[in-house]
Amino acid sequence: MASAVIIDPYCLLRAAPLATSTGSLVLATSELIFYSGLVQPPIRKKSDSILADYWRYIFPRGVSLVLVLNFTTIGTSLCNILWTNPCSRPLPVSRTTFYWAGLIGAIGHLAFVPFVAPPIQRILNNTDPDPEAEASKEMDTWLGVHRIRMLVADIPAWLAYVGAAMLIDP
Repeated sequence: MASAVIIDPYCLLRAAPLATSTGSLVLATSELIFYSGLVQPPIRKKSDSILADYWRYIFPRGVSLVLVLNFTTIGTSLCNILWTNPCSRPLPVSRTTFYWAGLIGAIGHLAFVPFVAPPIQRILNNTDPDPEAEASKEMDTWLGVHRIRMLVADIPAWLAYVGAAMLIDP
């Protein structure tokens, strides 16, 4: 097929999880930078008054992007594992090993939902004028879980996909 000379679909399939996990990692890093700014001491009190409205605006857009990126990563990883080389073994280290590692990381990102959802829900429901009910405290909680999720799921997944992309077929 002449089009395969220009664009090899298998190369695109192999690169897709790296591209989508890169998007996830860039988004996670951006969230960390921007949301950390909202809890800094000079603007923390102002943030308490706007965080609920801010999250109501940003959450539907952000969660949609996160889900699209993660499910695309998971789907293309599974395709790479099952479709392109269904008989390959994960050990010794092969491209399939890296796709498995990345897949575990991508699924691991979603496994953190029970830990990030409650602080977000409390921020969204924060209409209490009580100074003790600071939304920024919930933002600190979310940021802590977000950092851990990046370290144990997002970064390892991305590194695994880099490994898969760099591995040369024998």
